[in-house]
Amino acid sequence: MAGDMKFLTVEDVAEMLQVTRTTIYNLKKQGLPFIKLGKNIRFDQDDVIDWVRSNRQVEKND
Repeated sequence: MAGDMKFLTVEDVAEMLQVTRTTIYNLKKQGLPFIKLGKNIRFDQDDVIDWVRSNRQVEKND
């Protein structure tokens, strides 16, 4: 439900993923889902978690 949604700023997502703001903007270009409210960019917390999980990669050992 809408009351359960948590919207995050670029700074919030950067802190959550332990990366820089620049990395978040790069991830956004790679498909990280976002919402634009006027001039503000927000991210749905659940969408961010789902996107990160769906883009996880496993390194193969030779």
